[in-house]
Amino acid sequence: MSMIRALSAASAAALLALASMGGAAPPEGPKLDVTVTGLHSAKGQLVACLWREKPGFPSCEKSSTALRRVVPVSGETMHLSLPLPGSGRYAVTVIHDEDSNGKMKHNFIGMPAEGVGISNNPGGMPGFDKSLVDLSPGGTLTIKMRYLFG
Repeated sequence: MSMIRALSAASAAALLALASMGGAAPPEGPKLDVTVTGLHSAKGQLVACLWREKPGFPSCEKSSTALRRVVPVSGETMHLSLPLPGSGRYAVTVIHDEDSNGKMKHNFIGMPAEGVGISNNPGGMPGFDKSLVDLSPGGTLTIKMRYLFG
């Protein structure tokens, strides 16, 4: 047993040494370029999620089915890339997480207290089906942030 641990530790150390030598990163797969407009501050981070299936939608923090990307906010318009497994119908949600806690803040009646943006830019409380758009690798999508308060 101790020999297996020693080999595992040696393998891990070798991999770390190779990584620190500036080895080439593995090639990235197909991407979707997303432009997020209408941010009202450069505070916090964006939490963007790509949905192929409805379970958990639109709360990315509770979903294991959505692909999630978090990026720091640097201006009123942001550009980010999401991995896109292939062409198809997807929904994209974006939260302006101004307090950088990784979660959507809600007011006392459960309404979003931080900015929200959803593909197709539907009004009101959008459902999954209304948010679906046809996407292809290398494609682009623009999402407008909406703020209920402030």
